[in-house]
Amino acid sequence: MSLKASFSKEMADFKTNKRPYETAAFIIFMVLLIQQVGLLLVRFIGFIQNGWFGTGNLTTPGFFARIITIDNNSWAYVILGLLAFVIYYVLIYKFVYRYCAHHGYAKWTWTLIVAFGPNILLTSPYYIYALYVFRPYVFRFVKRIVEEFKAYDPKQPFKEEQDDSEEKTTVKTTKRGATEPKKA
Repeated sequence: MSLKASFSKEMADFKTNKRPYETAAFIIFMVLLIQQVGLLLVRFIGFIQNGWFGTGNLTTPGFFARIITIDNNSWAYVILGLLAFVIYYVLIYKFVYRYCAHHGYAKWTWTLIVAFGPNILLTSPYYIYALYVFRPYVFRFVKRIVEEFKAYDPKQPFKEEQDDSEEKTTVKTTKRGATEPKKA
């Protein structure tokens, strides 16, 4: 499929509005990506002028800043960091976006969560990755919790709380302070 055909297909999907959260995820993803690329462009122009690449207040992946800060004055590390940044988004496209598109998952939502989730949610990327990988099991578990919550009746005791016609025992205290069970 050509780039123009895939772009037309995406636009048609957004216009049908079957999944409005996908449109919102696409808009948020593009805003954050444009912000990242714009800030990197400004920092790169500053690097050309000053000879130093500043990594403070960047919303890029952590490995990018780690590569650059090995030597902020070296062209080799700046180019290596930018190359790693591009490879990161190529891998996100290949392993998240395309996988979700082929399997019918919410592709823009998962791409947004995996690419920007650690920065947005202030959490470790490993948690986002684990959520992405184990999403069928996590959502199946959440669905079961919701179903059990809907079926819960506070007037109905749990099976564990019901008396199955077993004899109750009470505790009787003797004169010496010892206890012994007594049948009720």
